[in-house]
Amino acid sequence: MFIYCKCLLNMRLSSTKTKYTVIPMVWRYTREKPCKSCYGWEPTFSSSCSHEKFVCPECGRKQCLLHWPYPMQTEEEATHFLKSAELRTGKKCFVRHVDISRFDKWKIFTSKEDYQSYVKNRKHKR
Repeated sequence: MFIYCKCLLNMRLSSTKTKYTVIPMVWRYTREKPCKSCYGWEPTFSSSCSHEKFVCPECGRKQCLLHWPYPMQTEEEATHFLKSAELRTGKKCFVRHVDISRFDKWKIFTSKEDYQSYVKNRKHKR
């Protein structure tokens, strides 16, 4: 099941006499200028599970709404799941780098207090 926003998808129609074909737009997002709707910049990074998905109305990337790997291995992976985290929690979220043992990981937080609480509790457990 896909959830589409009420915006138009990033496609244009080309008419050749009476026949219409859909021509996808060229990918125009970079790390410096990500998609404004889903914050993504990598076209191939899309969820392939069978759960309910959010489909970005601007670039067409699919994001699972049910779950995501936690903590994430890379910033790109965390950013990919950022929009689905915002939809699931109903709050504006952000991504932060955290040190878990000797590994670099990325986590999604809903507030600065949530992040500071996490950092405080992680220091206490070490």
